[in-house]
Amino acid sequence: MKLTPIHTLEGHESLINSCSFSKDGNLIVSSSADGTVRLWHARNGDQIAAFEGHDGGMVQSCAFVPAGCKIQKSPCASDIDTSDDDSDEDPDQPLVISASDEDIKVWGVHDGKEKASMLLDCDGMLQGFALSPDGSKVLSNMDDQCIILSTIRGKEAVTLEGHEGAAKSFCFSKDGSEILTSSTDGSVKLWDTDTGDEIRSFEGHTKSVWKASFSPNNDLILSCSADKSLRLWDRATAKEVAKFEHKSPIHLSAFSDNGRWIASASRDKEIRIWDAEEKKQMNILTGHKNFIWNIQFSPDSMLLLSTSSDGAMMLWAMPTGKLVATLTGHTEGVKSCSFSPKGNALVSSSHDNTLNLWNISGCYYPLYVKEMATFLDNRNKKFMPSAVYLIIAEYTWPDCMEELEIEEEYAPETSVIEESFTPVQRRRIKSCKF
Repeated sequence: MKLTPIHTLEGHESLINSCSFSKDGNLIVSSSADGTVRLWHARNGDQIAAFEGHDGGMVQSCAFVPAGCKIQKSPCASDIDTSDDDSDEDPDQPLVISASDEDIKVWGVHDGKEKASMLLDCDGMLQGFALSPDGSKVLSNMDDQCIILSTIRGKEAVTLEGHEGAAKSFCFSKDGSEILTSSTDGSVKLWDTDTGDEIRSFEGHTKSVWKASFSPNNDLILSCSADKSLRLWDRATAKEVAKFEHKSPIHLSAFSDNGRWIASASRDKEIRIWDAEEKKQMNILTGHKNFIWNIQFSPDSMLLLSTSSDGAMMLWAMPTGKLVATLTGHTEGVKSCSFSPKGNALVSSSHDNTLNLWNISGCYYPLYVKEMATFLDNRNKKFMPSAVYLIIAEYTWPDCMEELEIEEEYAPETSVIEESFTPVQRRRIKSCKF
C-alpha cells in the first residue's frame, strides 16, 4: 500500500526538529531551526499560532504539558514565574513546552503568551528535555555532560552526577518516581526523582549506550549500544536478563506499549523485532536504503513506523514484520514523527521544512481481520483479543464518532450461547457521515 499525505503543513522557514499530537488528538505542535514553535489544527492542517522568543536560534524539541500541571493552583504552580501579569486569566488552558540551544520556555495554547522561562546554569548547548508524567518536573541535558533535574520553571535544580561521559538519552519512569540515563561512558544509571541520587548502575556495555528506556510495566530496562548489542536488565537488581545483537552499532530501540515486542535499528539499515517474553528474535525488516532516524510503535502495538534520512517512511505489521505501507511525501530526512492518540493518523516533520499529516486507518483493516480470524478459531478457549473490542469507525479520518447513529445493546442473532463463550455487549454502527 502506498500512502500520500492528506495535508502538508507549511509555515516553518527551516528544518523541523520535533512534532507531537496533543492528548486529545486535536492539535499538533512543532519546533524548528527557524527559532519558532508552531501550533496546528490536526483536522485540516491550518496553523493556529506561532510562538517566538527563544534565545537560541535552533528550537530542538517541543511537547504538550500534561493537563495536571497548570500555571496557577497546581502541583507546580509555586515554582512558575509567569511572564505576563494577566497570566491567570485562563489558568486551565493547555500548555506547550519547548527547548532551544539555550533555554526552555512554557507557552499558553489559548493566548499564545510565554508563561515561564528557564536558563540552565551550565556550560554547553542544551540538547533536549523530558517531562515527568505529571508535568511538574523537567529533565534536561547539556553537551558538557551536565544533566539537570528541576521544576518546570527551573527552580530547585539538581545536577545528576555520576556519568563519566556525555548523556545520550534520559527519561522518566511511568509513575515519575525514577529517572533513567545512558551515556558515552557505556553505562546506564537509575536515579531517584525526588532526591536526584543514583540508585544503581547497569554495567556491561563496552561502548557508548545510545538509548535506554523502561518497559511499560517498569520491571525491565532496555538499552542499545555502539558495541552492537541490545540488552535487557532487571530494574530492581541491575542483572542482565537477555542480550541480543546486530551486525552494526545499534542506535535506536523501543518497547511496544503492550510490552511484548522490542524493535531495534542499527547502522546497517536493518530493523530487528524481538520477543520480550521469549527473549528471541522474531523478524528482520529490510527496505530502508539510508540511515534510519526514527522507530516508533503505534499506541495499540499493531504497527511499527520507521523513518530515514532520505525521507522514506514505512509502516510494518507486528509481529510478522510485513510491510503494510510506504508513506511518500517528504523530500528530505524525517527527523520526528508522532501517532495520534487513537493511532489512526500520523504527523511527520522533515528537513524539507514541512510537516505531513497522514491517514493510516486503512492499514489496520487487514490486521483486524486477522485478529478476528484468530478469535473465531479460539472462541472455545475463552480467547478475546483486545482488537476485537475496537470499533473500526474509530480508526477513520476525520473522526466521525460524534455523528454515528448507534443501536445500543446489540447482540448476535443466535439462540444458543455456548457455555465456553458468552458474547460481550456490542454496538452496531448504522451510518457514518463525513
